[in-house]
Parts: sequence; C-alpha cells; structure tokens
Amino acid sequence: MEKREYIKVVEPSSPMPTNTNHLKDLNDNFWKEWVFYYLLDFYKNHSKLELQTIIKEEQTRKHPRPEREITKYIRKYLRDNIKFSLRGFKVFGEVTNDEDVEGNYDITLIHSYWENEFYFECKNLSLDSKKSHIDKYVYTKIYPKNKPPKRDGGVYRYFNGKYAQNQNFGGLLGFVLADDIKSIKDRIIQKLDNQFDTSPNGDLRQIINNSILANDFTFDSIHSRFNKDFTLHHLLFELNN
Repeated sequence: MEKREYIKVVEPSSPMPTNTNHLKDLNDNFWKEWVFYYLLDFYKNHSKLELQTIIKEEQTRKHPRPEREITKYIRKYLRDNIKFSLRGFKVFGEVTNDEDVEGNYDITLIHSYWENEFYFECKNLSLDSKKSHIDKYVYTKIYPKNKPPKRDGGVYRYFNGKYAQNQNFGGLLGFVLADDIKSIKDRIIQKLDNQFDTSPNGDLRQIINNSILANDFTFDSIHSRFNKDFTLHHLLFELNN
C-alpha cells in the first residue's frame, strides 16, 4: 500500500462504548467522526495501482462510468476492514443493495445504534468543460434521450426532495481524475454560490474550508433547507496520480 503522508487520519478520541445504552445516546457528530475516519483511512491506504488499473480498464469502455467502479471499490474496501465491521458499521451501495443494479445512493454508511444514516453521492471531477463534471457535481441541466430536459446534480439532489429528507446533513465524494485538485475545489465552491430552481432551499449560507481534520481536500457547505441549516460534507479524492 502506498502511504500518502499529506493525508491526515486520526482515530476519533472518543472510544466506541461497549454499553448499548450509551451507544443509543451518542449524537450525529460522534458517528460522523468515525465515518470520516474510515473514509480517510481508505484514501490514505488503498492500493493506488489496483484502483488505477480498474479506472483505466473502465475508461476503455464505450460508455465508461469510472465513478461507479470507484464507488464499488470503496464499499468493498470498507467491508473487508475487520475493525469497521467489529465496531458495528455497515456500508451499502444503491438502495437495491445489488452491486449491479442502479439505485439512489452511491454509498450509505450506517450503524445499528445510530438513528441516522450517512449518505454520499459520488461524482467524477475534472476541469474538462465537455464532460461538465463540475456542473454535474453541483447543479446542471441534462437532456435524456427521448425525454424532456431536467435539472440534476449531486448537490442539487439534496434540495429537490430526493436525498436525506429527514436529516440535516449529507455528503459528497468527488473523484479527481484529471487536472489540479485546488482549481477543481475552487470551481465547485464558486458554483455553489449560484441559486438552484429550488431557492431558497439550497441557497448557500457558509463554506467551512478544510473542515475534516484540516485536510485541504475537504470542506463543508452549509445551505438553507426548510428554513434551517443543512450541511454537506465534501471529500475530494485525487485519484489521477
């Protein structure tokens, strides 16, 4: 495994209680810290060669979807982590729970004693205007074949009634496949400042930069939803080198 020293990964200081009554009393921040820990552990310690081989093979297809293969790889990595399972965490794919059938959420992390679930939408990222990755990550207009155009986007789905309707947080994983990650991050943040057709739902209130353990490939965006704050946690994984 190739160590990536610039990635900060720290196991949460609050240990996992063994008393089930205490587990039931833990708040979202406790559980989210553990989720971030396992996602960062993946990013720091996964096999670069193995994943890049999968990505390159997928990119040779007529209609490549590398984000789907990367997402499947992450789910398998987490499931193979013995400590992840022993601590009671589970990871699911699309709502079908079938790796080969399309569904809604790309990654869902749960724990039997956590009343909420942590949903992550996963998107490819680059600055290639023809691929419109930044727009698809945030908010765009798409033109399905033989169907009327519609609005879509990874961030947008949290505000159009599709995702995490009973929670005040969600997540996005961006897979940087080309170009400079800092420029991509800046472009995403600029794009987030544009209003959606769901406004005021989705309106940007605040950006918290480097929000997860001061890693510069992370940030939080706080939006208005139902007259309350809704937080999106963004992790941008550089997988192009």
